[in-house]
Amino acid sequence: MADISVINQGADIVCEGNKKGRLSRMMSAVKSAPSLVNNRTAKALFKYVAVPLALWLAARGMAHAEDLTAAGKQDAEDTFGSNSTMMYYFMIAEVVLVFLLYLKSHNPATFLLVPVFIVVTKIIFAIIAARSGG
Repeated sequence: MADISVINQGADIVCEGNKKGRLSRMMSAVKSAPSLVNNRTAKALFKYVAVPLALWLAARGMAHAEDLTAAGKQDAEDTFGSNSTMMYYFMIAEVVLVFLLYLKSHNPATFLLVPVFIVVTKIIFAIIAARSGG
């Protein structure tokens, strides 16, 4: 009995759809389409059709890209290079911060942080310069 009532309800909807215009019938067909598709079928279509298609389109679009940062490589080298002014200011700031830390803690061992900070800063700036192509 339940199956018959479900089928009859669907038939009522179709009969009502025939009274409406052609656009309304198309919209109702589009709205009812997801309920007709099995969940496993939708997952399989998404997994084997939609995702590979999206990846293919994305890869195709990125394959023809130009390097927009090529003009800035020399600027990055000048800013973050081994003899740049930026590195000089970082080292001055490190010495000042270590001195302020000493004033707060009164521990002379804090001055050992100066060479540590300078070495770490040189390593970071060398990595930045190498990444920028300099």
